[in-house]
Amino acid sequence: RRDKSVGVKTQKAPNSAEGAGIAVAEHGASAAEAYGFVGFVLTGVMYVVYLVWAYTPEDVLVRLGVTYYPDKYWALAVPCWICVLVLYGAWMYEGVNMMSVRDLNDPDIIAEENGFIGSEADEPDLPGSVPTMRDTPVEEVNRVLFLMRGRRVRTRQVGEKR
Repeated sequence: RRDKSVGVKTQKAPNSAEGAGIAVAEHGASAAEAYGFVGFVLTGVMYVVYLVWAYTPEDVLVRLGVTYYPDKYWALAVPCWICVLVLYGAWMYEGVNMMSVRDLNDPDIIAEENGFIGSEADEPDLPGSVPTMRDTPVEEVNRVLFLMRGRRVRTRQVGEKR
């Protein structure tokens, strides 16, 4: 059996996976792997070029024969804009998700049409098994969320001052 380097065909092994319906590569790296590697190398090279451009004084660049390059302002502006866009994108993602949530007074939030609201006493689950899927009753949710050690948590009304 020969090594699986790029462009080298491999010989069939005695217990080959072809008979089991598993695809076996005839050659080395796939196109996605090659593009991924080229992208990885180009990213590193472009980062080094960016650092050289950003930190090298202009007179040194001119002495090296590099005369056509963007203003140094962009060395700081582009990363700042990228950071702001990432933060804005996360904020927009959260906003779109909040818009897609149903209203709090929607009846489907309280109970589903075909939902099963059961209690722990209905059918005990086998030890170590996954619990039976059921909707949690609203009373139980309110008890867990709004009661602390038997006391009711004081909630402020909208517009009420502290």
